[in-house]
Amino acid sequence: MTIAMNNYQQARRRRRAAPLALLAAVASAITLSIVIAGAPARAATGTWATETIAGMSVRIYTPATQGTLGVGRALMINLHGCLQKAQNLQDNGNWAATADRTGMIIALPDAPGGGVIAGCWDYYDSSHSSTAPTRHDDNLLDLATTMIGRTTLGIDRNQVYISGLSSGGGETMVMGCLFPRIFAGIGINAGPTVGTNSSQIGSVATTATTAASTCTNFAGSDSASFQTQLTSVIYGSNDATVAPGYDTLNGEVMANIYGASTKTTFSLSGLPGTNTQGSGTLYSDSNGGRVSVIQNTGLGHNWPAGSGSGGSYISANSIDYPSYLASFFFANNRRVDRSGTPTPTPTTSPTPTPTATPSPTPTSTDCITATNLEHKNAGRATSYGINPYNPYYSAGLLGYMGQGDGTVSSLQRKTNGWTVASSCS
Repeated sequence: MTIAMNNYQQARRRRRAAPLALLAAVASAITLSIVIAGAPARAATGTWATETIAGMSVRIYTPATQGTLGVGRALMINLHGCLQKAQNLQDNGNWAATADRTGMIIALPDAPGGGVIAGCWDYYDSSHSSTAPTRHDDNLLDLATTMIGRTTLGIDRNQVYISGLSSGGGETMVMGCLFPRIFAGIGINAGPTVGTNSSQIGSVATTATTAASTCTNFAGSDSASFQTQLTSVIYGSNDATVAPGYDTLNGEVMANIYGASTKTTFSLSGLPGTNTQGSGTLYSDSNGGRVSVIQNTGLGHNWPAGSGSGGSYISANSIDYPSYLASFFFANNRRVDRSGTPTPTPTTSPTPTPTATPSPTPTSTDCITATNLEHKNAGRATSYGINPYNPYYSAGLLGYMGQGDGTVSSLQRKTNGWTVASSCS
């Protein structure tokens, strides 16, 4: 870090000492160590390593498994909150199990220079630039590009994601707005809305229109990349630090930017984790889900690990957000090359000997109406994610069939796969 940058950070700390004292005071009222009994996490099969990248200490988990979607591995950059460290997320954030299942690389950076006061990420205000990034934005951008550039990791640049808690959630939103071309998905956990500052965490201090304008201004000429970006938001009913209104607002802001105008609800029942109480809202466009917002009942201002022993601003009594987040992104990623999805295996029945009789009228097997799950089990469709928000695509031609195992759809056989039909009548 240069002397100029050190002076810059010291100046910023002096200017923000007063408002951030409020954050520290509020945060100190919350139990720092939530220890809840739960099922022990299974042993990790990958390896953790710590190194310095882009001026940050970064903890990297590399699973033994390869990527399960597209042509490479996904990358998840996960940001700690204030009064928290990357080691807390390594120890209790429950990332290894999801990484082992999906082949995803996990990168947990510590905020440069110890962060701003209370160790926060510098998400504050609307003075961020995609063309001349500073204030942690440049560090995180360099981390992403460095990881993508490591060919030995095999990271698919179409599967680069970022997520975080509290100030890490606020910085996640900033990065998603600044660099939508880089980040295919953002996961905001109890994060203040883009454009706000530390003194405004207790009540909503912006509007959907203002925040959307700030976000698109951050992106500048890269705004077209919002067309394929995803957002997940999660927060707890017991959050006494960041106003819950920011969480619902974040979902609304990103849905408006994406043009995801169809709003539905879903149950948390069946999601992984120890506490699936609460509600879910999904914003979709014509091709499926774009923005997911989850309120987890009983969760405080914590990272929702969903298993293990909990820890500093980490709850084990929650949904398993690492698992959910990976599943939501894998299911709805609009950038990944899904053409490698296997087409149905040809039948082994021998081709009938040609006869002089006319070709028979096509049988009903040329067009089949069934539930999406039945289509998948028969090899006519593929799907990613967790029911009921998992999107389905026809095998071979990848026609969109809607979401959910129980959705009924009709598929028409073609020479190179299956296509979606309005009906088989």
